[in-house]
Amino acid sequence: MNLDLSGVKSLGGWTWNKLITPTSVTKKVGNIIKPLALKLRNGNGVDWDKVRGHDTVLITGDGNTLQHDVKEFESWGVPHDLFCLNRSLLYFERQVDHWAAVDCEEGCWFAENINDKVQPNKPILRHVIGDFPMAYDYFWEMDYPFENDYQRRIFIGNTAYFAVLVSMVVGYKKMILAGCPFNHAPHWYETPDVDGPNWIGLMYTQWIDFVLKHEHSDYVHSMGDYSAFIVGQATKEWCNGRT
Repeated sequence: MNLDLSGVKSLGGWTWNKLITPTSVTKKVGNIIKPLALKLRNGNGVDWDKVRGHDTVLITGDGNTLQHDVKEFESWGVPHDLFCLNRSLLYFERQVDHWAAVDCEEGCWFAENINDKVQPNKPILRHVIGDFPMAYDYFWEMDYPFENDYQRRIFIGNTAYFAVLVSMVVGYKKMILAGCPFNHAPHWYETPDVDGPNWIGLMYTQWIDFVLKHEHSDYVHSMGDYSAFIVGQATKEWCNGRT
């Protein structure tokens, strides 16, 4: 697939007004929470059985392994829905079922880059944490007994983790991570000389806690790299119900 990515890098740096929280709050012991579930803030009564096209969903991130992972997964011929995160949407020229971003302002990027190639049959369902009705369809929040507003606003994990928790609610039984290596290499749309994401330890421990504590963590496997080490390696046999 030949892609024109010349304009992508300029989209990487959003500058928006952020709420400033006093250090007396941010440094409070116990303020960093690790949610294992989400709840929907809008759309009560959604029939997720009608939303799902298949019981398997491919979740695509912006890691440097995206192209390799997607090509390998597609070679298996497994029927699936497609859940794109952030700019991985640009890689595809077929129906995308879901799209997600943790930051509300990413909806502006989505609006600028959406085209008929990725939604030829139906609109893409857009997911976000918080409320942003102008650019998203489903608003989610962490299912947790918050003690203060700061806990409510800090999401430990990454967009892939958010998508997995959403997919749990939607009812998928097999979730495959592609382009989610959790390494420090540049994003798939960047040149090799660019610094990649600087993942912090809390992100990794959030995923490890998910594997240790979530009753359905075995629904999630990865196409490779560090994420596969944490959640398990996806294989054609596993996707088809054979281990």
